[in-house]
Amino acid sequence: MLGATSVYDSNKHTRMGGEIGDFIKRLAKRSGRDLGVLRYEALGVFCIVEYLSPRRDVFVDTMNLGGSLANFTREKRMELEKRLFRPLTCEETSRAIAAGDSDYHHSRQDENEEETERLERIAMGE
Repeated sequence: MLGATSVYDSNKHTRMGGEIGDFIKRLAKRSGRDLGVLRYEALGVFCIVEYLSPRRDVFVDTMNLGGSLANFTREKRMELEKRLFRPLTCEETSRAIAAGDSDYHHSRQDENEEETERLERIAMGE
């Protein structure tokens, strides 16, 4: 799952079928999840969603395809399969968070060193 939970409204969303709908149904069957393709009418974007309720009225975005179904390329298909069949483990998530934190703190440290050097030059009258 990726995005925030939404409630299906036929005035705001359109369920998509066709080739992509059939492909997503096959993926859903393999993954044991209830997947579908929706179009957000107001935004004009297509999303692959996972339904969270048996009535298919509550869903969460799994992958945003943008303004065209043609954006569902081979790379997107591989990314979707990775999300469905090999989601991030806790260890991978922890590593990603630690790496992000480390990058942030290193950049702050570099900024602090630059500011310290600038203040020293000002104190010396440069």
